[in-house]
Amino acid sequence: MRLWDKKCNSGLILVYFSVSITSTKIWESNYSGYQQYLYDRIKGFIENSVTPIGYRRISKIFNDEGLKTPRGTSFTNSKVHSMYKKGLIREERMNREDIVVVSPVTIELIIHPILGRIHRLYRFPFFTTFPCS
Repeated sequence: MRLWDKKCNSGLILVYFSVSITSTKIWESNYSGYQQYLYDRIKGFIENSVTPIGYRRISKIFNDEGLKTPRGTSFTNSKVHSMYKKGLIREERMNREDIVVVSPVTIELIIHPILGRIHRLYRFPFFTTFPCS
């Protein structure tokens, strides 16, 4: 930022801070469509039924329909429980709020009455001053 003191003295104000953003929305889902389908069905049986269906009964339904696990094996109650538990963890992770941290703003006033132009590249290589017009 340029400091204007109504007398055209060269001055410079430096404003610097840092921003840190932590997000889980950068990566694409590594669930296949089939895995998502199985998880949605399991979740529907457990959470959306008037009387929740147990893991053993869900595994029996899937086996009766001829469905296989993503690894190609038949369903058991422990596999259904594992898929449901890991799916909930994944949903929580994917829907987590982003964390944004902004450091305190530091303002540094630099005035050099003799040189008129100031170049301090050791700290902020991206700024320069402009001559007074």
